[in-house]
Parts: sequence; C-alpha cells; structure tokens
Amino acid sequence: MKLISTLGAISVVFLSGCVTQSSLISKGNFEKLGFYDGAGGRVALTTTQLDKISDKYDATETPNYQEYQQGYSKGRDNYCSIEHVLQLGEQGKVNWGICEYRREVPLFKAKWQQGFERYGTMEPRF
Repeated sequence: MKLISTLGAISVVFLSGCVTQSSLISKGNFEKLGFYDGAGGRVALTTTQLDKISDKYDATETPNYQEYQQGYSKGRDNYCSIEHVLQLGEQGKVNWGICEYRREVPLFKAKWQQGFERYGTMEPRF
C-alpha cells in the first residue's frame, strides 16, 4: 500500500512540476490551482489570500474562489486517501491535518486505528 501512495504522490509532483502558481493564476485556472494545493496537502487559501496572490502575479482575470474550492476539494480527496490515513496512524500522528474531515468516516477511522496499532508495536529506531 505504501508503494501505491508513494506513486500517487510522485505523480502529483511530476504533473505539477511544469505548472507554477503564477502560470495557473495568469491563465485564470483557479480550479487547477486549488487541486494542486489540496493534492499537496496544503491548507486551502482564503479569498483574501487568493486575491493577494492574484495581485502579486498581475492576474488579468478576477480570482474565482468557487472554482478554487472545487479544485481544492478534489485534490484534498486525492491526498486524503485511505493509504495516507493509514500512514498517519503508522507514524503515530493523532492530528490528521487537512484530512480531519475524514475522521468520522468508519473506513478511514479503522485504517488509521490499524496503522496506529502497528505504530505501537514497532521497535524504536535510533
């Protein structure tokens, strides 16, 4: 499972390698910007932050926060996979970060618990 999530992370990095925040904003592609933010595990931008970044890059289009949020939700869902939640447990993390919205979903909760139990039985690494 680690291989699958690692490949997923690599593909997001690979796909986003050629795409910059400035190029997405200058093209008015706010949905894709949101997707990359969510898929990268970053906290969503606020409307104020999106406006400031758009001003910084002299965007010709008015920032569309609704499109940004739609893309962010898709990217966040991609990032907050079952494999990622399992890894959080295996790392002993109790804070799920941007994946907190998944905490009450039984399958995700069970996978985190499974990982956390593994964490509790691991030998310490020095």
